[in-house]
Amino acid sequence: MDRDQMRASESDRQVVMERLRQAVEEGRLDVPEYQDRIDAAMQAKVYSELDVLIADLQQLPPPGFSEAALEPTAVMRPPLSKVNQQLRESAETSPRKWRIAGVAVGIAAVISLIVFAVAPELFLYLAIGVLVVLVLFVVAAVAGLF
Repeated sequence: MDRDQMRASESDRQVVMERLRQAVEEGRLDVPEYQDRIDAAMQAKVYSELDVLIADLQQLPPPGFSEAALEPTAVMRPPLSKVNQQLRESAETSPRKWRIAGVAVGIAAVISLIVFAVAPELFLYLAIGVLVVLVLFVVAAVAGLF
């Protein structure tokens, strides 16, 4: 059996009506002609009756649109847990903290070298003090204070 004589389904009619709606939006049909074609599409029984309704409408993309270029897509990361998301955001938004920490470590190293060169016995007391402060920072970090 020839396609033109095969009976059209409701979904076939819907496809043609959608194309007619697009044609009105593009300015290819005026409203009265659109209404006439919609009525004819709803009454169509075979494919040939539907094909006539859109035969004079351009099937090309509208002017100004080009073919889609094949471009690599962005890599999608899986969703992170709330804790991981917070860690990532804090690492991305706070590089200044790392610079400050680096400067502080540098200053502490210079002071330690000076104290060790001038009075080696004071270096032991300084090292113990630094160790106590370090332990306090670790405890504060574990407690979530900063």
